[in-house]
Amino acid sequence: MNFRSYSIQSSLRLIFLLFSMGLLFYTSYAYNLIFIKIVLVLIIIGQVLEWWYYQRKLLVETRKFLEAVRYGDLSTRFDLARSGKAFAELEQEFNRMLSIIHESKVKGDHRDQILSLILQNLSLGILLVDEEGKILLTNEKCQELLDIPGFQHWKRLEERLPDLAKVIGDFDFTGRKLWTRESSSGAEEYYLDLQHLQLAGMNYHLISIGTMRHALEEKEMEAWHRLIRILAHEVMNSVTPVVSLSETLQGMIQQEGKTKKPEELSVEDLTDMHEALRTIIRRSKGMLSFVEEYRKLSQLPAPEKSVIPVQELFDEVVQLMKKEAESHQVQLSYRLLQNRLALKADKKMIEQVLINLIKNAFPALEGVENAFIELSAELREEGLTLYVRDNGEGIDPDLLSQIFVPFFSTRKSGTGIGLSLSKNIMKSHQGDLKVQSVKGEGTLFKLCFCET
Repeated sequence: MNFRSYSIQSSLRLIFLLFSMGLLFYTSYAYNLIFIKIVLVLIIIGQVLEWWYYQRKLLVETRKFLEAVRYGDLSTRFDLARSGKAFAELEQEFNRMLSIIHESKVKGDHRDQILSLILQNLSLGILLVDEEGKILLTNEKCQELLDIPGFQHWKRLEERLPDLAKVIGDFDFTGRKLWTRESSSGAEEYYLDLQHLQLAGMNYHLISIGTMRHALEEKEMEAWHRLIRILAHEVMNSVTPVVSLSETLQGMIQQEGKTKKPEELSVEDLTDMHEALRTIIRRSKGMLSFVEEYRKLSQLPAPEKSVIPVQELFDEVVQLMKKEAESHQVQLSYRLLQNRLALKADKKMIEQVLINLIKNAFPALEGVENAFIELSAELREEGLTLYVRDNGEGIDPDLLSQIFVPFFSTRKSGTGIGLSLSKNIMKSHQGDLKVQSVKGEGTLFKLCFCET
């Protein structure tokens, strides 16, 4: 809008009005002319009415614009152009602003449709509840998992699924809870993730619902895919050079499609053939060793458990690995803060786990000053835990989730079996093998016998 033009027009109207009023006062004081007075009064009334109409026109059209914005009415038409250039420019601004608001609304609607489509195609059930108990959103997956219609209030869902409402309570937790639902087809276990949101001064509760069976299937498939990739990598590493060397040997003993006679082979050919065969034998033995390691991993025998004093176990492992530790310039020791600790396990298997962990620590301790590996044990409420701690280079955080995957190794010379085998041994003892590591500070492995 041309405010300069508008202000000039308003100023001129005000000046004329003041001039007319001044002229009325002057004629009333200097002359006693009734007709002139009446004419001037009528002129002043006309000027006031015209001023009021001028301003009212602006207010009416502005109110019309605000209502159009409020209701998103793009069809609204304004009648300002006839009131002068200033109002014509204002009408153009009104129309431009309505177009921008309409475009923004269309984009917002498209975005809402996309988000709604994504929400409906999630494999998780989504439930959004406000602080007053109103259910603002439930996707189709949520209705399918809980077998409910689209309830509008939490109380209705609470009446339908009291067990679920009891687990969630007053929405006063953050994180994950488990919920077991009994039905005619059997028990189904769900996990519930609760997050708290605050927007525009309002509190909201976002609940994600999924089945444990589906989550476990996804983890299982992910583990299989990792294993297949690593197996394929190892097999290709062994088979590719064998195939290449076999083709080379075939080319050496053939000429123009015919097999060479023994006397046609030179000493250089025989030397090359000998080296190629040695390489094939070496790679084949490597493949056999790989298969044997896989057989150990997949055919783990059942543990023969007996009561083992922890001090005796540590003492034997330290004595067994002492010379190898010294060769790596590593101080190997154990520490017991509690006396007469014992565990019920297969002694040979647990020794193997401790040996695997100690051997795995040696490469991480190369070049480290005052390198050490320490064994310790602690009896806690949940059970006995053995610790293997070192002050080596630590494990990269991106690799922590993969170190127990079979055949995964961070070292070229590693087989990737030791940690996987150790994990399986602990699982066969109804326990678990866990790891904590800080890059540049060291690694701590925990052998948890929580259910023994």
